[in-house]
Amino acid sequence: MYDVVVPMTIRGLTVDDLPTLGESPSKLVSMEIELQRAERGEVDYLAVCTPNGQPVGYGAVDFLKPPGGATLYQLTVLEQFQSCGIGTILIQALEQSIRARGIAFAELGIDDASPRPRALYERLGYVVSGTELGSWQIDTPAGPARYETTITLFRKPLGPPAPEWATTALPREIVRLLESPRTLAELSDVLGVTDARILWYLTKLAAADRVRETDGRWIRTQQGATDLATPPPTTDLLGSTTYDYQQAFADTAAGMFGTTYVQASGEHGGRVPYAQAVEFNQRLQALTAEYFAPDRIDRTASPKYGFHWVLTPTDLHPLA
Repeated sequence: MYDVVVPMTIRGLTVDDLPTLGESPSKLVSMEIELQRAERGEVDYLAVCTPNGQPVGYGAVDFLKPPGGATLYQLTVLEQFQSCGIGTILIQALEQSIRARGIAFAELGIDDASPRPRALYERLGYVVSGTELGSWQIDTPAGPARYETTITLFRKPLGPPAPEWATTALPREIVRLLESPRTLAELSDVLGVTDARILWYLTKLAAADRVRETDGRWIRTQQGATDLATPPPTTDLLGSTTYDYQQAFADTAAGMFGTTYVQASGEHGGRVPYAQAVEFNQRLQALTAEYFAPDRIDRTASPKYGFHWVLTPTDLHPLA
């Protein structure tokens, strides 16, 4: 069995898309009305599309209700594309539209007669907030009819999006591991990364309300858990040289080494002539042989310091 990966794009749904969706006449009329509202800025109507531009998932967000929030609605994924993550992509894109307007929370409803989407919404951080009666026009073999049902409402607070540095592989992996409380030393052992680097990220993650510390043990917050629902934009952990270089550049861009080491390209600064680089390498190897010789290592020591694939100033000294 083979896994097929198809790149998806997100764009605004258009009137020209409607005939390709296979929706009922009543649904198409409703969607066209909502697209007119989108032109007025009252809603966003987005589509997740295959490489040829065909929408396979689509849905809208109403910025005018409820008070203080926004409502996700008409969420649809074509049957042959369900259970492929498209619903998650769609909802997260709509949530970004809500955040961009500074709106505090998102709301959506589930028809009690069709509860299947509930597991997805709960996984994405939505919780039950109430119920209401709902009704809309449907098409039946006997003609148009009014459908009435009970709607269970779900809400999700939308804090600010994760800082760019928090979306890179190492801080994401730290947050993922903190589903249950762990100490700094435990994180270092699991990740194979120096205490100094992990502590630096823990401090930033705590300031961004992604993790918190109690009595020397760290655990992720609800906001940290919410961030994990968003697919990472960079290489996942762990171990390859490619990952190490990418994460080192990400660490630099995040400010781990101060402004002296940051360049527009995200690479380490402080370039030196080749002869000096050779001298540095020789001296560094000598220091490594001296300080990390087998007879000098104390595996019970804390904090631990060592060398990763990419050597950085943070690996060479503790952080205050």
